[in-house]
Amino acid sequence: MTNQEFANLFAMARSIPGPNMILMSFVGWKVWGFPGAVASAIATFGPPCTIYFAAYRLWDRFRDAPWQRIVRLGLVPVIMGLVIASGTVMARAADTSWPAVALTMAAAAITLATRLSPMWVLLVGAALGGFGLL
Repeated sequence: MTNQEFANLFAMARSIPGPNMILMSFVGWKVWGFPGAVASAIATFGPPCTIYFAAYRLWDRFRDAPWQRIVRLGLVPVIMGLVIASGTVMARAADTSWPAVALTMAAAAITLATRLSPMWVLLVGAALGGFGLL
């Protein structure tokens, strides 16, 4: 799978409501058709759902513990780092020309400088790509 194919599948997964992990089903479909999509969906969703269920039960059981506030505050920079790192990886794969780089920079600036929902930025990008302007 090329970087461009992956970026296209990522964009399609982002446009569908629901979890972003649906991308792995698209990759499984690309590799092995319907059985690959089902296998990758089970492999992708099964372990996190199991871990989430167990963690939620423990978190709820100790909801009044003082360490929970410390854990929440510690998770903020971790999550921010993961979001920035994944955005950087995707931008490097998708930005194959100077107009694409300029569009990525403009979308990031608009998203950071305004309270505009990122969904609108994605829709404008999809429309520009759909009309062949990118």
